[in-house]
Amino acid sequence: MATMNPLERKARNSFIKGLVVAGLIGLIGIIVLVIMLVQMRGEEQARLDAQKDVYVLRTAVQSGTVITQDMFTTVGADANVAPSDALTASTFSTLAYDEEGNELEVVAKIDIAANTIVTANMLTTSENLNTDDVRAEQYNMITLPADLETGDTVDVRLRMPDGTNYIVVSKKQVTVLDNAGIPSVNTISLELSEGEILMMSNAIVEAYMMEGSMLYLTKYVEPGMQAQAITTYVPTAEVQNLINNDPNVVAQAKQELLNRFNAYNGNRENVNNELSGIDPDDRAGSVSSGTTTEASDAQDARQSYLDSMQ
Repeated sequence: MATMNPLERKARNSFIKGLVVAGLIGLIGIIVLVIMLVQMRGEEQARLDAQKDVYVLRTAVQSGTVITQDMFTTVGADANVAPSDALTASTFSTLAYDEEGNELEVVAKIDIAANTIVTANMLTTSENLNTDDVRAEQYNMITLPADLETGDTVDVRLRMPDGTNYIVVSKKQVTVLDNAGIPSVNTISLELSEGEILMMSNAIVEAYMMEGSMLYLTKYVEPGMQAQAITTYVPTAEVQNLINNDPNVVAQAKQELLNRFNAYNGNRENVNNELSGIDPDDRAGSVSSGTTTEASDAQDARQSYLDSMQ
């Protein structure tokens, strides 16, 4: 057997050591690469988990356009960035069908550009479109939630001294008036139809009459998903007659209101019973006092607004 000379042995050992070192370096590289791939996959999964599927319009639409489900495409958006009321397949179905499952005509309230994430507040149904009798009414005698902000969706409710509680108008977007950027503590604006304005007027007067009653707002938790509450307050016979004969009340709304009054006529009897126990002079005095305070608050708010303009 031939003996390997020292130079050959040294070269072979160096070659073997080089292979071992290269193998170790390659193994470490593979381990690092695997760790990086696992980390990247985890980050990607976390990103996907943080996304929500939202509706985006394929093409631009104008205000008043009828919106159908095939006009949308679904995209994944970061849940931390996407609007909380961004439209989804389920929320669109909630908007497009009433409680009985009847299909409603969904309409764009504003012009919406293509590829815009659509929110529930951008859409309405044809039956809720503003009619010719809608006006912005300001109120300063309604008790407001402490955290009320412009854009919140609310019901106006009347709580009676006996604990009964009636909805006067429902699912309205509120505007909190402000002076020089400072929100008013008591003055809001609501867009109401003629019939709703008359209902509110009646409820305000009766709230003044009944000591211990309160006219207040309640906020919807998920306005895009929650159906509109049914109004249960029934005004006096005089106001009902006024609504029935007022040419400014849209015919369809008039019929719906009168049907509702008939359905909840017992609520009117309860209010009448409460009022019957109050002396007429006391009722008149309470209305006079409340109206005076209301007018004074309105004047102060107007003066503050004018001061802020200067």
